[in-house]
Amino acid sequence: MTYSRLSLAVLAPTVALLSPTVALGAAGPGGAAIPDPATAAAATCESGESWACRRGQTLTIAGTGMDGVTRVVFQGANGTKDDRSATPSFAAATSLTVAVPRGARTGALRLVSPAGGSSRTRRLRILTTPVPQADVTGTTTDLTPGEALIAGSRKRMLLQYTAAVAGTVEAVRLDSGQVMRSWPVAAGSGELRWDGTVGGEVVTAGRYVLRLAGQPTASQASSAAVQIHDAIFPIRGKHDLGQSATNDFGGGRGHGGQDMFARCGVPLVAARPGTVQFEAVQSRAGNYVVLQDKTGRSYTYMHMRDRALVKKGQRVRAGQRIGYVGQTGRASGCHLHFELWTAPGWYTGGEGVDPLPELRRWDSFS
Repeated sequence: MTYSRLSLAVLAPTVALLSPTVALGAAGPGGAAIPDPATAAAATCESGESWACRRGQTLTIAGTGMDGVTRVVFQGANGTKDDRSATPSFAAATSLTVAVPRGARTGALRLVSPAGGSSRTRRLRILTTPVPQADVTGTTTDLTPGEALIAGSRKRMLLQYTAAVAGTVEAVRLDSGQVMRSWPVAAGSGELRWDGTVGGEVVTAGRYVLRLAGQPTASQASSAAVQIHDAIFPIRGKHDLGQSATNDFGGGRGHGGQDMFARCGVPLVAARPGTVQFEAVQSRAGNYVVLQDKTGRSYTYMHMRDRALVKKGQRVRAGQRIGYVGQTGRASGCHLHFELWTAPGWYTGGEGVDPLPELRRWDSFS
């Protein structure tokens, strides 16, 4: 086919007009719009504080354009010299999660997106007060001064001692003087650590010390008193609890647990140490997991966002991350359906009981 000189002159301006549109990436057939910079509307720490978090904890930032964020800069207060950067571990259109880096200081955040540039948020406070450890990742660590212990977690009480003669280290409950556990030690210097369990079972909540016994008076040694908690609240972020009779145990046509609403993606952790009894997907429960402690009691988590992070038969520690809040299965809104069963466990001869009193108690300190 051939074209006249006039035809070519008419076509050329059309091509020229289209070229800038394609170059700008404007929305249209076959094109994609350049995203706007991310805008943060809220920031919630895994421990529930708004616009406040501790180093090492997970921060959830909600807003728009979050799926384009590749880096979060914790800007601190002293120019760029105290800036710390972190890569989001999860990002969707309306929210992202990121671990607060070591060395982060109180200050604004900068959300960096290669396509949309960067945007600044309001000030995030970096908290320094100790809280019970919420996630068992990494190696075993010792308690910091004044920190509470979740029995069966990765944290440990520490006693450093010097024994003049062979003796015994004892774990003692302060209010009763009861010796919960003891270890023989040889003469000399040493260290001993304890996770607050006896035979794999958590001790009852209270204050405890480690002490060196069987020594001349001048050689006595004792650790500082430590508050030990027997469990940790399963949702590590902002949540509701006991807000509606429909969501409580026995409500809504024989409801078998407690519904607690929280943002999708908030971490879920093992309330107590134990073993994974079941892990599966079901049409009503969605992604679910059942944990069983040393006494045979079961703890059931339903409607999780993804399959559990643990498998059947696996041992877990208190506070170990096992999944995330979701709305899979027959669920309306992001929430955790939590059940508590007596020994010998969930649908294996045990009986479901109202978990609300225990959940309220755990929530009061964790």
